[in-house]
Amino acid sequence: MAKINPHKTLFFDDSIRNIQTSKLTGLTTVLVGSSQRKPGVDYALESIHNMREAFPELWESVSKSLEVSVSQKIAIETPVEA
Repeated sequence: MAKINPHKTLFFDDSIRNIQTSKLTGLTTVLVGSSQRKPGVDYALESIHNMREAFPELWESVSKSLEVSVSQKIAIETPVEA
C-alpha cells in the first residue's frame, strides 16, 4: 500500500507485537524502549535519541549526498538606481 522497499526500510515501534509482525513483512525492525533484542527484533534502542549512535551509516550517506561542488563562480545581477 505504501509502495516502499521493505529491504531499505527501518520500522521503529515500542510494541514487540508490532515489531514481530513487521519483521514478517520483511522490514528491518527497531524496538524502542528496551536495550534487549527479542525474537523478530533486528535492533533495540533504549531511546529514540540514540539513533545517531546506533545507525551512523544513515548520517554518513546523508552528508555525502549533501556535498555539492561548484565548478565555476556564479554571477548575480543586482540592479542599482542612483
